[in-house]
Amino acid sequence: MITVRLPETLRDGRGAVMTMNAASLDDIIARLELEDDRDELYNFAVNGELIVHGEHAVKLADGDEVEIVVAFSGG
Repeated sequence: MITVRLPETLRDGRGAVMTMNAASLDDIIARLELEDDRDELYNFAVNGELIVHGEHAVKLADGDEVEIVVAFSGG
């Protein structure tokens, strides 16, 4: 099982933390229907390590923790 921490914008009746079976970040992106929003709105951290690029190639193992964070830009 993978633990997924959701930002408030994605909770939509779900709790702040959910668990799911997922083999990759792509599985999580699909299950939460983030395909269209991902590039602009959300980043991912796996076991505390921010994934800046290549999230589609990230595989997950049982016990991993994924945090979805709202992307922000500064200038």
